[in-house]
Amino acid sequence: MIDIVLDTCTLVHANNSDSDYQEHSIILINKLLENSTLVTVDEGFSLDESNHSSYIALEYLKHLSPGMLGHSLLSFLASNERFNFISNKVPKSTKNYIEQKIRNKKDRMFLRIAYNSQEKTLASHDYTDYQKNKRKTIKKDINVLIVDAEDINESL
Repeated sequence: MIDIVLDTCTLVHANNSDSDYQEHSIILINKLLENSTLVTVDEGFSLDESNHSSYIALEYLKHLSPGMLGHSLLSFLASNERFNFISNKVPKSTKNYIEQKIRNKKDRMFLRIAYNSQEKTLASHDYTDYQKNKRKTIKKDINVLIVDAEDINESL
């Protein structure tokens, strides 16, 4: 796999022993540490809180504290130049589609970045905004695959 977009919750769950996704999130992080897959983020991304203009960076820094596995992964990726920076601008019809399908504005950005990425794959444990039926429809309509860590681990 060339690149992947990671929803924040997928990384946060690695440190949540109450989450059913914890084991798969840990495996995902370990696989990303061991392979060459890029993590795709929006332009302006930086782990320096005072020096970023990225929505995804804002989300990551808000929810991933130093010492968390997800934060350690991001630091590793940054030091090894394994981020893929792309525009969050999508065609107007796609933007309208995403806005109609996804109520949560925060989740729209991850989907827009996935749409612009090479693999068009978003790893997310969010089944509130990305319900199973909605995931299938999004794949059919705009060719973005939304999977959880367990599913994507098989591809890494």
